[in-house]
This record gives sequence, structure tokens and C-alpha cells, in this order.
Amino acid sequence: MNEKNGYVYLIGAGPGDPGLLTVKAERVLHEVDVILYDNLVSAELVGQFDALKIYTGKRKDKHHFEQDAINEEIVSHARQGRKVARLKGGDPYVFGRGGEEIAFLRKHGIEYEIIPGITAAHGASAYTEIPLTIRHVSSSVAFCTGHPLDKIHVPDADTIVYYMVASSASDVAKTLIKKGKEEKTKVAIVQNATRYNQKVFAGTLGELKNRDKKVVSPALLILGENITEFIEDYWFGKKKRVLMAGEGEDRYEKGEYVIVRYPCNNFRDIDRGIIRQRIDDPAAEMMLLFPDKYAVRCFCTYLSENSIDIRDFNNAALCPAGTDASAELLKHGMLPDLCLDACTSEDIVREMMELGITGETVVIPCSGFINEDLVNKLTALKNSVALLDVPVEGTFEKGEKIDLDFIDEIFFASPACAEKFRRHYKTIPEKITVTTADTKTRAVYKKLFNP
Repeated sequence: MNEKNGYVYLIGAGPGDPGLLTVKAERVLHEVDVILYDNLVSAELVGQFDALKIYTGKRKDKHHFEQDAINEEIVSHARQGRKVARLKGGDPYVFGRGGEEIAFLRKHGIEYEIIPGITAAHGASAYTEIPLTIRHVSSSVAFCTGHPLDKIHVPDADTIVYYMVASSASDVAKTLIKKGKEEKTKVAIVQNATRYNQKVFAGTLGELKNRDKKVVSPALLILGENITEFIEDYWFGKKKRVLMAGEGEDRYEKGEYVIVRYPCNNFRDIDRGIIRQRIDDPAAEMMLLFPDKYAVRCFCTYLSENSIDIRDFNNAALCPAGTDASAELLKHGMLPDLCLDACTSEDIVREMMELGITGETVVIPCSGFINEDLVNKLTALKNSVALLDVPVEGTFEKGEKIDLDFIDEIFFASPACAEKFRRHYKTIPEKITVTTADTKTRAVYKKLFNP
């Protein structure tokens, strides 16, 4: 490994079900310092790991990061000597733009490794019981994109899978008919393949072209006579969906249920004595240390979720490290009290030593990532260090909520979980069964939702 730079792993996360992550990918994700993850990577999957997490999701007409910015972000972290995971939905080399990111790494002399993932076509096939190949019916498969419409290919294959068709499924069907496919050709649309809210439409091209119903992204279209193998009572579709708010998964038989996790906290099973979930007294004297711009974003999320005004921290010194963290503070309307010209743990500690900062209460906002070296060195300076851990909730970060129309049961593990759920959902559909861990939790649930 290059002594100056870090190392980058380009990893496929699979099509959606967190259980489809490969063993190698899981091992590496536990080892890296930074994870840059896309829109199609579930919050449940990302929440298992302790690295600094950066959401880089891109959706049609609504980009969080442009591709060039993602490339620069990857290289920036690698140049700081970090191990970086670029985590992409499906397989990074199947319509995942992985080749572009690798080319950028080569250009900048960054070493890398590619870890493949299960692509959406394979996941959709297995979770709908639609085989991509089947004897005497389909002996060839082609993968294509469903856009732009004027460039759609119709290869000579028994089964054709079209990726990215959500915004134009009926138009894709019309285009395929114009290019020679018969209206009676069998097709299936699979949206949210392998996820709790997977939905399947099976029919013909003629039926699809006249179908007005919206297709939700991500979605793909499978075309071919192999669709005749699809059955309404397919194995994944008949499982009950349980929304798990907190711990308690052991209550449910794995073969009968799909567990959908609603995160109440993200703390891992390690020594967390230094971690705070909240700040008991914002008016207390403390130093809020922001080692990078992501710490600032975590703190702003904390303020928003807890309805706290930054002015309540009237005895806190805001201390960003480096220009990016300072700029992020200013962007959110907060003026730094002390700016450190530092980008690494060593530089932060060295500057604090030079400034004689010792015996302080230092609070570091973060999201799962513990920089143990920084904590240990600040503690050695006789500072009291606490981490304000703000759980990563990718579904809410991306402006999406769990679709309760697909949920059969909700389990609340504690009153706190019920209260947090209430902040995001004002009502619970009547069709959903609600169970609770104990009578106290049941009482809080009834008070909040008045069932």
C-alpha cells in the first residue's frame, strides 16, 4: 500500500436486502475509515458499521452529489491516508459507473480494489421466482438500460432485462413494440427488488404500454417467455413484513417474516462509556469540537431532531478543525469561537497542547464513527471527552419514509421507540397489527396513536 495515500474499495452492496452483502464486503466495511454510500444502499446495511458515513445519493433530477464531486470526495479521503469504501447498490460494474470512478483513482495514483455485488437482475429473478434462464425456454440473457428511449437496444436474446425503467415503463413497452416485439410478449416489472416493499407486475407488452400506474424507482423490466414461471404466491411475496422499532427480532421466525428495521439507536457492542445520546444541559460549559464538516452536519441534525436552538449553548465554544469544518459552520449560521488549522488527529491535539487547552469538557458530534486515537489523546490532556452520537437514518436523510402500506405488523421495543416513531408518522393504518414489549410501552403507544 502507498505510504502516503490510503486505499479505496469499490464495493457492490447488492440490490437491497442487507443479507445479500457478500462476506468479503462485510469484512472490509468493518475495517474502513470512511463509507461513501449511494441512494440504493439501505440505512439498515450502513448502520452496521462504525466508519464515518457520507451519503452521496443520486436520483433522477435530484442529485445530492454530482459524479465529479463524488470522485473528488473519494480521492480527498484517500489522500488523508484513510481506508475508503465506495459502496454502490447492486454491482458497481453493471450500470453503476464504477469504471468512471476507478479511472479517476488511476489518474490520481490511488490504489484500489473492486468487490463485486449481486446485481439487481439476479436479485429480482430470485425474489420473484422468475428464472433468467430455463431449459427449452431461455438459454441467453442480455442486460440493457431502459433509457434514453431513442437508444434502447433490442438484442437477440431469449431473456432481456432492462434496468432503470421507473420513469418510463409504458414508453419502454411502446418502443419495444415499435422495434418489432409482439404485444403478446411476456414481461414483468419488478420495483424495489429484494426489499420489503418489492412489487411485481406480470403481463404482456401490450398490457404494459397501456398501464398508467406509476412505477416506483428502482425498477427493472424482464422480458421473455420465462415470465410464465412467475406465480402470485412466490416465496418472498407471502412473507409477513414486521417493522421492528428497537430490539426484539428473536420473537419472529426467520422463515415466516421479513424484518424491516426502524432505527431507535445505532450503538454497537463496544465500550460506549464516553458516548452521550443527548446533552443534558446545553448551557453547561463545554467545547464542541468538529474534526470535519461531517461532524457539523451531525450536530445540526441533532439540533433539528431535538428542537434545540444553537443559542441555548451560550457557554459552549464552537471549535472547528480545518477550513471545511469552519465553512460548514458558517453555512449553518454558526460563528466559530476557535478555529484550528488542523486536518488530522495529531494536528488537532498538537494545536490544543500549544494553546494550553486541558481540563475541558470536550463534546465531539459524530455518527457511529469513533476516532479512538483522537479521544485517547484528548483524554491524555486531562480533558473529559464525550461523543454525541447522532444515528444515521438513511431513509429519512434521503427524504423518504418507510412505506407502511407494505407493513403487516409493528413492534415497539420501548416507550422511547414509540415516541421517536411518532415524530415521523402521525398515524398507523388500521390494517397493521401493533405489538409491544411490555405494558408500559403499550400505554405510551396508545397515548400517542389513540388506536
